[in-house]
Amino acid sequence: MAQADATETPRTRVLENYFRKYPDAPREVILKIDLLRLGHWFTDAALAVTQGSLIKSYRLFSYDFVPMADLKRKESRKVPEHFVVLGGMYGLRPVMVQTSLSPDSPYVIDVVDVKLVLTANGQVISDVRYERAPEYYKKAFPDGTLYHEIIAFGFFITVFRNCQYWGPDEECKFCDINWNARQMSQSKDFTLTAPVKRLDFVAAVADEIGREVLEQDGYSVPLSFLITGGTIKETLRGKTEDEFYGEYVEAVKWGGPRRFINLQTNAKPKEILKWYRSIGLDSHHANLEVWDKRLFEWIAPGKAQRVGWDNWVKWLLDSVDVFGEGAVKPIFVCGIEMAQPHGFKTVKEAVDSTTEGIEFLMAHGVIPRFNQWRREPNSYIVKNHEQPPVPLDFYILLMRNRYEIWKKYELPLPNQSQLLPAARYLGVSHGTHEDYIHLMENTYPPDIVDIVNRHSTPYESFS
Repeated sequence: MAQADATETPRTRVLENYFRKYPDAPREVILKIDLLRLGHWFTDAALAVTQGSLIKSYRLFSYDFVPMADLKRKESRKVPEHFVVLGGMYGLRPVMVQTSLSPDSPYVIDVVDVKLVLTANGQVISDVRYERAPEYYKKAFPDGTLYHEIIAFGFFITVFRNCQYWGPDEECKFCDINWNARQMSQSKDFTLTAPVKRLDFVAAVADEIGREVLEQDGYSVPLSFLITGGTIKETLRGKTEDEFYGEYVEAVKWGGPRRFINLQTNAKPKEILKWYRSIGLDSHHANLEVWDKRLFEWIAPGKAQRVGWDNWVKWLLDSVDVFGEGAVKPIFVCGIEMAQPHGFKTVKEAVDSTTEGIEFLMAHGVIPRFNQWRREPNSYIVKNHEQPPVPLDFYILLMRNRYEIWKKYELPLPNQSQLLPAARYLGVSHGTHEDYIHLMENTYPPDIVDIVNRHSTPYESFS
């Protein structure tokens, strides 16, 4: 997909204009937003030094601007899951960026002067680190299935890799979950292509991650896992949606000590949520995707028909009664508010609408998260309508508003509780809502750069 606004002006000039326009916004957030909204690319040299890093999992969606079939260097099995940008010409503090491949982007990761760097239109702007893969990434089951294709980066468990919302009348318009599962199977480069992950495999890998985290000095907080997957409208392998996901909740929760279990499904009535709580669930996320009711019915037609916007919002508030403040964190697809042809036409309208939703939800103890929209080419909305990049101003203003509302209601700090050391301190890779808090509140430990460096693959002195 052509990135219409990516090449007209040198990217450093664009960034510096935004730094001046929003002097109170962290520069790191502005750059990360741009990296996610335009994607990025890797030179041969940058791909050659990914060995030992946390490779991209394609765990749920592709998060790429280009289909896997168009990747000619087997990038899907080489690029890192995410990378960290830091230092450089703007003196950046570390932020973690989810890999989103786009050959048309002005941003390219390269090796320059024997160092791994991020370039914009060929100009070096920051240093780059690839996070080192944990030990369990080296392991496989007897049938050849790699452990990390069961649980990605020590945390993320996609137990059902399809969705039973089928076709344009049901599928979320931005979503490429079914296409992503199909392209992974067609690529022949993944050891696991079955739509359902074996329960015993999930339990075994969770146990291995638990053993590995216990070996890390000084890490004693409960280990978090996220269980997710597509919607089950009727049954899957003879089980309802709740019966199916409930088995995985119990298996992971009680398979070892001090485990915090998050589950993403459709919104649920309070009695079902209480049942999930009784079997060990700690946190439930029913992803609303977009706040505006009109856009919700267009963008998420299956959810609108099966649950409806009013029930969805009510059940989110009910979730707080069951799981507590800070344990209900629905995802919004940040930027989908401006999708064409029916999205908002101005930044102000889009920001005002979603800010209203943030205010309402946070006032009730719900903490919305934001997965920045990547405009995947095989999603319905991109295949059928031209989708220019969402303006940088939208993301900056919305994330600033979210931060200010978070402070207003004195909600908890983000807490990763993960196997990967750097991920415990940095914001999530797929959005900037947590980065905004960490950077504004200065929550990084003093040795954060050393922590990032210690847990990265070699990043300088390449021969």
